[in-house]
Amino acid sequence: MTLKRTYCYLLIALLLNTSCSEEYDEPSFEAQTNNSSQLNTSISGRIIEGENMEISIEVPLLKSRGQNIVLASTKSDKEGQFNINANIPGLGYYLLKIKGTSTDSIPLTLAPNDSISILANKDSIGHSIIVGGVKWANDLENYQKLSASQDPNTLSEFAAKTMKSNPSSAFNLVLSNHIMESPEDWNEERIQIFGNVAAAFYSRDPESEVAMNFVRQFELMQTYMLNNGFYEAPDFQSSTVDGNVISLSDLRGKFVLIDFWASWCGPCRKENPNVVRLYKKYKKKNFTIMSVSLDEDMTKWKAAIEKDGLEWPYHVSDLRGWNSAVVPLYKIEGIPFTVLVNPEGRIIGMNLRGPSLEKRLLEIFKY
Repeated sequence: MTLKRTYCYLLIALLLNTSCSEEYDEPSFEAQTNNSSQLNTSISGRIIEGENMEISIEVPLLKSRGQNIVLASTKSDKEGQFNINANIPGLGYYLLKIKGTSTDSIPLTLAPNDSISILANKDSIGHSIIVGGVKWANDLENYQKLSASQDPNTLSEFAAKTMKSNPSSAFNLVLSNHIMESPEDWNEERIQIFGNVAAAFYSRDPESEVAMNFVRQFELMQTYMLNNGFYEAPDFQSSTVDGNVISLSDLRGKFVLIDFWASWCGPCRKENPNVVRLYKKYKKKNFTIMSVSLDEDMTKWKAAIEKDGLEWPYHVSDLRGWNSAVVPLYKIEGIPFTVLVNPEGRIIGMNLRGPSLEKRLLEIFKY
C-alpha cells in the first residue's frame, strides 16, 4: 500500500473531526408508555413458552455509569406474543431485555422508524431470529449461524465482506467488533472498508456517538498499522550539501528517521537539540537520520546544520522549498514532520518528536 493512499485515509479521519472528550453527556431519555402516537420504533414478536414475561427496550450503559436507561416496557400475552414501541433517539446499539430467560437480553441495532419482528425461544434467547422489518435481517441470520460455529476467522471474513457491500448498514455496529478483535488480519482492504463505513455513518449524522465510534476505530487501525511496518516508505532521491545524490533506499539495513525541516522553521530548530541527543544515544545501534530540508537558500541551510550541530551525514534538499518533490510524496502539510523507517524500509512511526520520539526509540532499542 502506498503512503499516498495511507494519507488519504488519514485525511478522512482528520476531516471527520475525530477527537473525543473524556466527559460523556448522557442523553435525556424518559420512560415511555406503549400507546403514544409519537413513538417512532416498533418491535413485535413471539417468545415460545414465554407467557406474561416482562420486556423492555433499553440503552446499555457501562457499569460505572449506572443502570441501563429503559425507553419502554411491556409484557407478553398468554401466547408469548408482544408489541413494544419506543422513541429511538438515533441510530445505535440497544437491548431488548426479557426478564427470566436464559440470556436475559437480545442485542439490537436500531434506528428511528424501524419496525421489526422477532421470534425467540425462552430457553435460547441468544439465538433469536429477526424475521422481518429490517434490511439486514438476512445478514443477521447468516451471522447467527456463523456464531454458532465459533470460528473467529470465518466471522471476521463475513464481517468484512458484509461491511464492504453495504457501508451504511446499521448491522455494521455489530460486525465491526469482529474485525477490531483481530488486528493480525488487518490489511489494506479492511482499512478501506472501515474508512468507507466511518464516512457513511458520519455523513448521515456527524454528531452521533455511533459515527464517532466508527471514526475512532478507524483511527486506531491506522495508528496500529503505521506503527507496525504495514506500509513501505516511498523512495526518493535528492542532493546532499556536497552535491552528491542519495536515495532513501541507499540506507536500507538501518533504522532511519526521516526528518523534514528547514532553517527558517522555528519549531524545527527548537526540536533539533532533542534529535541530536537521540542520534548520539542510538547511532551505534544501527540508527541514523536523513534530514530533508525545505530550504531554498543553500547558505542558510548549511549554516543551520552547522549551528545546530546536526552531525549525521545524511542531509538532502532540492532547494525548492514547499515545491520540493517530497512534499506531495509524503503529504507534508507542516514541519517539523518525521517518518521512522525500519531496516526493511517500512514505516514504523510518523510525526514523532519530543517525548513521543524518545518513547518509540526506547521501545525499539530497549534502553
